[in-house]
Amino acid sequence: MLTFASQAIGTTSPAQTILLSNTGTGTLANIVISITVDFIETNTCAAVLAAGATCTINVSFAPTATGARAGTVTIASDFANGPLNGSLSGTGSSPGSSSAMTLISRGVPIVASSALYHATSANDGDYSTEWRSNGAPATLALDLSSVPAAQRQNIWLVWYNDGSYAYDHALINQPGYNNAGSYTIEANAAPGGGAAPVTGWIPLASLSGNVLHSYSHYLNFAGYNWIRGNFTVSDGSVLNTDIALNLDVYSANDGVTDGWFFNGDSITANCMRHNRVLAQDQNNPGAQITIATPSFGVQVNAIVGNNTPMQENGGIPGFTSGNMVAHLAGWLQHIPSKYVTINLGTNDAVNSGNAAAFYANMQQLVQAVIGAGKVPVVPTIPYSTDPKRMANIPALNDQIRALYLAYPAVVPGPDLWTYFMNNPQYISTDHVHPNAQGCVAYRTLWSQYAASTMYGH
Repeated sequence: MLTFASQAIGTTSPAQTILLSNTGTGTLANIVISITVDFIETNTCAAVLAAGATCTINVSFAPTATGARAGTVTIASDFANGPLNGSLSGTGSSPGSSSAMTLISRGVPIVASSALYHATSANDGDYSTEWRSNGAPATLALDLSSVPAAQRQNIWLVWYNDGSYAYDHALINQPGYNNAGSYTIEANAAPGGGAAPVTGWIPLASLSGNVLHSYSHYLNFAGYNWIRGNFTVSDGSVLNTDIALNLDVYSANDGVTDGWFFNGDSITANCMRHNRVLAQDQNNPGAQITIATPSFGVQVNAIVGNNTPMQENGGIPGFTSGNMVAHLAGWLQHIPSKYVTINLGTNDAVNSGNAAAFYANMQQLVQAVIGAGKVPVVPTIPYSTDPKRMANIPALNDQIRALYLAYPAVVPGPDLWTYFMNNPQYISTDHVHPNAQGCVAYRTLWSQYAASTMYGH
């Protein structure tokens, strides 16, 4: 009756709905609903269902082992012919495995209504360059007609604005810089190979009042050739009220089977951008330097080939695990990515170092990720040369290791404590953040980790 897509062990799929209707003239009584292992149900059905009434049964897939999983949902009542049985099936997969999604927008024709920086900088593969409009409103259109139609029935579109520092800049009272504030994603069936069409645009998704520096949309694109962002309002600041971004589009006919949301604090915000690393220069305190290093996805692709995983930087400077509890579950409602990292603890260590409180917060964050049907990836807290953090972090890392045991769905991330303890030259003179070289190492460490753990290289 119901078939579910591949789902990682320890995670729960979105629900599918069964409608139970009483089409007879009498009342159904003694209704009892049960379900077998690997599946979960919730329902709106009372013990009695009046004639002509309906109720719903929501079924989710929560595999306990890899491979094909089968089950049954049973609806018992005073039915004349006995209980009703519905078959359920799905495939359980390892939490540490992923199906690559094909990036289909790289280098395709792209047209902007205005450009201070070239439109082609949005999809050229160099995330240190970007398209920037000349004011707003503005449009940016991609011609996907050269991509085989079979690869673009459903697509996953994501844009990144690395100029705005925090994932949600409003949370820390910082301005946005040429960020996309309000827009509509539109599609067009006009033939490709020429100028972007003027009419015939069909809205597929929209966003208004945005303060996040990246966003992604899973879209039904069947029958279309063009996709564009119609940006009406900039989330910017003085002299920075244009629209500036990089844009990727992935084939998503099988749904979203990959992608990373790097949730964390200022270390994540600094080091997991897509563009060049900008950080304090260890050899010249007080100054900053830039190092040209590939993004996480580009580095993964260099290792595994034919796979540039999508990556959003969800770092919020200054955040503790307790701060993040109030926000992560809400963000995950619109983030399709499969993997969600929880890179927190550095600020907990200086604020209190309360191990029990840290575990409780991290547990809530892990449960939020699992509840959203995603895979939580939790690294250890990086080593710090700050005396207070150095004293408190080991106890907090013990709590992270306890999470690994309590939640098999949690995939242990890189051991950042050991790495930076063995490489203190990568810690800046503030004794907390990686310097520019350290950020390069941090980004590369995550890329190598993902290539080996999730992509089998």
